Amino acid sequence: MQNPTTPRDRLFSHKKLVANSELWLNDEQAKYVTRVLRLKVDHKVVMFDGKGGEYVASIIRFVKNRVLLHVGDRHTRKTESPLAIRLIQGISRNRRMDIVIQKSTELGVRRITPVITEFSIVKLDAERAAKRHEHWLKISQSACEQCGRIMPPEIDMPQKLDGWLTDFSSADVTRIMLDPDSSKSIAMLPAPNINIELLIGPEGGFSEAEYVQCKEANFKAIALGPRILRTETAALASISILQAFWGDLS
Repeated sequence: MQNPTTPRDRLFSHKKLVANSELWLNDEQAKYVTRVLRLKVDHKVVMFDGKGGEYVASIIRFVKNRVLLHVGDRHTRKTESPLAIRLIQGISRNRRMDIVIQKSTELGVRRITPVITEFSIVKLDAERAAKRHEHWLKISQSACEQCGRIMPPEIDMPQKLDGWLTDFSSADVTRIMLDPDSSKSIAMLPAPNINIELLIGPEGGFSEAEYVQCKEANFKAIALGPRILRTETAALASISILQAFWGDLS
């Protein structure tokens, strides 16, 4: 439950926050504060910059379309799960991918790696990939504002799955991928230390070659029951189960 003395409204700062200093909000946040929240002078908001702390800030004054805040003392609060989940998510169509980014942030995922697979419907050139990455960062930051989290997950640039599997190797990590034909479930896996990599396919799933390649990279195939779930449902259900078994939803 939120402390009644803590302001309800929270804002992510792209600038490094410094205790007992003044800060001008950027144009987008200034509009949000004035037109949506309709805050006035002396109203307070909680600011965080993703560095592990948060600050209660007071509105000092409005200058045309700008808002000046006084940033107070730094406070720490535990909002991160003890389970370090990295979600490797096959890129899906806009709304579905947005849901995965938003909800996995709320569920405590530490890092999100969007990947392009053989059956991916979404195709991104360098320019579109950069725009989508920026869009996903904003969704994640907004999700942190809503859910009270103070450390947004790291979001990687989109990349090909086979390239990621070749270039990236992890030690002391439990690797899990979803396969509706698997006879194993999450409950049958041994408890991880803290690091989990969860691989979810896009709308079209994985090709046979990708299943082989992922299993050769030590991904353990599991199924989520007898029904085939949409990609966004599969990701969020898996994260929830992992957090319930070994994370902070237990």
